[in-house]
Amino acid sequence: MKQGEARYIAVIMGGTCGERDVSLETGVCVVRNLREAGHKVLPVCIHPDGQWEAAGDSGDDPGGWFVGKSSPALEIASDLASAGIECVFNGLHGPGGEDGTIQGFLRFVGLPFTGPDVAPAALTMDKALTKAVLMNAGIRTPRGFSFPPTAAEEPPGALRAWVEEISAEMGFPWIVKPNCLGSSVGIELFRNAEELLGQVEEKECRWRPVSGLCGSGFLIEEVIGGRELTCGVLEVGREGAVSLPPIEIRPVTSEFFDYEAKYTPGATEEICPAPLDEATSAAVAEMALRVHHLFHCDPLSRTDMFLDAAGDLVVLEVNTLPGMTATSLIPQSALEAGFDLPDLFDKLTRHGIAREAMRKAVETP
Repeated sequence: MKQGEARYIAVIMGGTCGERDVSLETGVCVVRNLREAGHKVLPVCIHPDGQWEAAGDSGDDPGGWFVGKSSPALEIASDLASAGIECVFNGLHGPGGEDGTIQGFLRFVGLPFTGPDVAPAALTMDKALTKAVLMNAGIRTPRGFSFPPTAAEEPPGALRAWVEEISAEMGFPWIVKPNCLGSSVGIELFRNAEELLGQVEEKECRWRPVSGLCGSGFLIEEVIGGRELTCGVLEVGREGAVSLPPIEIRPVTSEFFDYEAKYTPGATEEICPAPLDEATSAAVAEMALRVHHLFHCDPLSRTDMFLDAAGDLVVLEVNTLPGMTATSLIPQSALEAGFDLPDLFDKLTRHGIAREAMRKAVETP
């Protein structure tokens, strides 16, 4: 695909998980900017019941895109292929969108797609597996333990004994997060065992619905002090993978970068580029590139990390399908690096088309 050549692109958004609202915002932003880049764009929504709907009205007002005329996924995917869709821009987040599920489905039906391939998506969505790979590669990451999805149903005595045993090895405070959700959905900070046990024993424990959404339990991690940083890597051109300017995240109204801090206007300072000395900035970029290559994250990744008091970097996780609204972290750093949103989304689309063409060329006898 030549620079500026118009394509027919479907942008898929919504989904069935707790990150649906964030995905819809991403989808609207992507549709508008791909159109600005000169492409013909068809919005597609996955509804909460799993049914798909292609926009009947593909004008600029998202309120008129989806009216409930939904169909099974395979039927809509077949319609997209028949209509000449050349690439699906994946604007989904969370389970079903970031975990290899949609990637495998689109590969099966023969539609090129943006974002990570099947295996990197599945691996990086699982925080416990990501942590295991990081540790095996000698990359420092917070100490942590898996917390089963049925934890809220355990007998109080058994759960208390388990918490006491773990806390003897890794003292409080603890961060507890769903193992396979993003966007900081369901993350909690607990200062002591009584806080944690008190919430689990509540009749309307908030973890029960979150557990039902992710189905793979929770991860308990030690709290890392220091400066919270994130750094993106973009891999779409002949120059290979390049790091984007790092961002420092400073929550204003929360103790840490939780869902409210992430999505409430004014709740967090996001400083881009991060005010780091040259050596530290280079170390952050090098770490982001190392993690990107370790997990085969092309075309895009964002690695979250802490710079601790000793000046060491501690990697939290890697995100291969980060939010793509105008105020999201990757768009901020991409703009700082000279990529506006139409250009960034165009590059990601071209990468998806080229990857599928290369795959077919290799597989053709």
